[in-house]
Amino acid sequence: MLLFPLQTGEKEHHMKRIGFIGLGRMGSGICHQLISKGYSTAVFDINATNLQAFAQIATIAADKKELLESSDVIFLSLPGSVQVEETVHEFISYGISGKTIIDLSTSYPLSSKELYHKVTAAGGFFADASLTGTPTHAEQGALIVTVGGDMETYEDCLPIISTFASRGVHYIGGPGAGNIAKLANNYLSIMYVALYAEIFPLAEKLGFDTQKLFEIIGQSGVSCPMYQSNGAKIVNKTYDPSFSLDFALKDITYVKRLFDEQQMPSFVLDGGLNLLRLGHLKGYGSNDLSEMARVTRELMEHE
Repeated sequence: MLLFPLQTGEKEHHMKRIGFIGLGRMGSGICHQLISKGYSTAVFDINATNLQAFAQIATIAADKKELLESSDVIFLSLPGSVQVEETVHEFISYGISGKTIIDLSTSYPLSSKELYHKVTAAGGFFADASLTGTPTHAEQGALIVTVGGDMETYEDCLPIISTFASRGVHYIGGPGAGNIAKLANNYLSIMYVALYAEIFPLAEKLGFDTQKLFEIIGQSGVSCPMYQSNGAKIVNKTYDPSFSLDFALKDITYVKRLFDEQQMPSFVLDGGLNLLRLGHLKGYGSNDLSEMARVTRELMEHE
């Protein structure tokens, strides 16, 4: 059932044909939701393994051009702005008049703004629609989506986006605004984990029972879902995979660029960024974000 059902007389998009590029942990769940709601969907991914689950339920496009030609609305769920820019520029070279491109990736906001203007100039429509939630939320259709772009594109695609965003779809402003909202959310989340990654190894080194400390702090105002999930990983040294350290590094780097472009200092951010960079250099990039604590433990062991 759509969160925002169509009103009588509103155009039904003749069940627009969907194209979907990027069937990773988030993209695959979203794509399954679209298909389950009856949308005719073509998919493409550079990883052939990711396509296998869709062989019987979607059209497997041979390449991006074939996907573009067979779709009205194309969703991108890619690692970041580099891949999004490459794909959108390729689409523009083929011709995108009348096509709508929705970027679900966590992309750099000023890049999204530039792509919006390029796509619009080429006769197409573009929106950045950032996601809040986990792969499990994606599979359940329970994401939160913040959309940047023009209101007309938002309204036109709202019924489609609502199929995988039962916790809310929010129009937040012009092009790039959806990604600014997502980066603000991710910045706070990542920096929370950086705090836990420093203090618990220190308490451990000082001889504290960190499990007991974790439980006591968990009864205070500091407790929150981020604390309960990521703090527990750090105290128990499980580092269960949820969000990769390299993705966190990418997002914090984007936020750092925004501070720099506004000529503003970023005192707290710089510490977290250095910790993430060190984790990447140590080879933990593909592991969970909580492995920042592994970095601080190793530094303490070498003192």
